[in-house]
Amino acid sequence: MDDLHVTIEPERIVTPTLILRSWSAEDAQGAFEIYGDPAVAKAIGRRRPVRDLAEMRELLGDWDLRSSRSPVPQGMWAVEAADDGRLLGGATLLSFSPRDPRLVMGWHLRPEARGRGVAGQIGHALAHQAFLAADVEELFVAAPAQNVGSLAVARRLGMTAVDDFTWVRDGVRLEVLRMGRADLHRIRPGISLDHSYDPDGLNDW
Repeated sequence: MDDLHVTIEPERIVTPTLILRSWSAEDAQGAFEIYGDPAVAKAIGRRRPVRDLAEMRELLGDWDLRSSRSPVPQGMWAVEAADDGRLLGGATLLSFSPRDPRLVMGWHLRPEARGRGVAGQIGHALAHQAFLAADVEELFVAAPAQNVGSLAVARRLGMTAVDDFTWVRDGVRLEVLRMGRADLHRIRPGISLDHSYDPDGLNDW
C-alpha cells in the first residue's frame, strides 16, 4: 500500500497507517481522554468538554446511531492506528446543518497523535469517502479561527478559502475552506506521511 492509498470498505476506511471504523462502548476511556480535554473542546467548538465516562458512553452511542442513520457517504468514525489498534481520535463527515447539506469533514486527535501527519491522512481518507458519491462535487472544512491546526491541515490538503458564503455556529463565524472533486488527485505527494513527520510548529487536531 503506497503512502496515499485509501481503501473504502463497507464498515471501514483504511489508509497505510490508519483505520477509520465505527465507535463502540469499548472506546469510552480513550475517547474521554480526547473529548474531556478542555483544549480540544475549545478548538472544535464544543460548549464544554465531556464531563465523565458515563457522558462519554452516552455520546458514543449517539454518534454510532447518527452515523448509521446518515446517508452515504456521511459518517462518524473512531480512528485507530493500523499497527496496534491504539485509539488516536475521531473523524466526521457530515452535512453542515439540516438546512445546508454541504459536506464538512473534521478530525479530533489525542495530543500524542498531533503533529505527525495523522490529520492529513484522515482528511485525505475522508475526501475519498466523500467523492465516492456521484452527487458530491465539493467538500469543506469549517472551524473557529483559533483552531489553527485544522485550518493548516486543510490548506496542506490543497483546500482554499471560501469567499462566496459565510457559516456561523453558536454565534461564532467559522473559517471555511473548500476542496472540489478534481482537487483530490492534485494533493501533493507526501501529505499523508508516517509517524516520522513532525512539521515545525504544527499542532494539528
